Amino acid sequence: MNPTIFTEITEQSDMSGQLYMDTHVFLKNAREATGAKYLYTATYNENKELIYHVDGLPQSSPDFRVPGDLIEEEFKPDLMTAMTGNAVLSGEILLTEWGEVFVAYYPIRYAMDGSVIGALGLEFSAGDQYALYIKLRNFTVIFIGVVCFIASVISRIMFQRISNPHFQDIYNTDSLTGLKNRIAYDLDVNNLIQRNALQNYMVMLADLNGLKMINDKYGHKLGDFYISSAAKALALDSKKDHVIYRIGGDEFVVLFNHHNKTRAHKYIHNMRLHLTELCADDIAGANIAVGISLCEGSSVEHWEKAQEQADFAMYADKKEFYRKNRELDARRMKS
Repeated sequence: MNPTIFTEITEQSDMSGQLYMDTHVFLKNAREATGAKYLYTATYNENKELIYHVDGLPQSSPDFRVPGDLIEEEFKPDLMTAMTGNAVLSGEILLTEWGEVFVAYYPIRYAMDGSVIGALGLEFSAGDQYALYIKLRNFTVIFIGVVCFIASVISRIMFQRISNPHFQDIYNTDSLTGLKNRIAYDLDVNNLIQRNALQNYMVMLADLNGLKMINDKYGHKLGDFYISSAAKALALDSKKDHVIYRIGGDEFVVLFNHHNKTRAHKYIHNMRLHLTELCADDIAGANIAVGISLCEGSSVEHWEKAQEQADFAMYADKKEFYRKNRELDARRMKS
């Protein structure tokens, strides 16, 4: 997750929050200081539509826009340019329902990676073009202040979230199963690579058999139960020599901090027994395909090779499961 001011304020109901009120007062004061007709922030919503974010007009103004209101068509081309990272100083007068205006848009970037997260919009009445030029020149100082304010808000939110274990857990935890997720898996593997410790690890890949059929025939509610049951079966082993991740729909990874294959095979045997027990009343023949491989070195290439070998073994196991089930079905039909 990227907790910025632009994701905290997205709809009208957010106007009651302190973050919105602080930003609105700041933009209102900036608009009055520059003599701008309108001053506001804008961004994309989840549907990739350009929307108003925080308006610097008084809320009593008939032109006031609430968070989530769609940007008018005549402003979209310039605003889309700003959202690609380029400042826009319009050279043409735009005719709008509230009069003739000049517009300027400035991209606002996320300090952590430089990506554009929104834009600051400025509109002046086109009655006096020279005065407009002077105002735009003077606005640079105000704009720097606005960006600094937004950056400080983003930094404050980032610090609060990064330092809060609750949000760290949400970021790294799969919501359905409670296991570590793909983000956590990539981070942990990268840490092992940096520590040159991969040669001490063994990887096990696991993938549920028959999940698609269950989803198609009985619905995703039972499919989610199947996935959750697999997660519980994988996590029932109390030894501390492994970490479990859900990295995709029905895909799991188990990292063992040793090369003891006998221990891994015992873990797999017990896990499958637990899965059968957990699903006994709801899913006949519940099963999970697995493949294991040792990492023989500390480089990224060694790790990729180990994953490929585990993946190959897992799909061979899956193929064998379906072959046996076809033979069993054929015997049943004959009898």
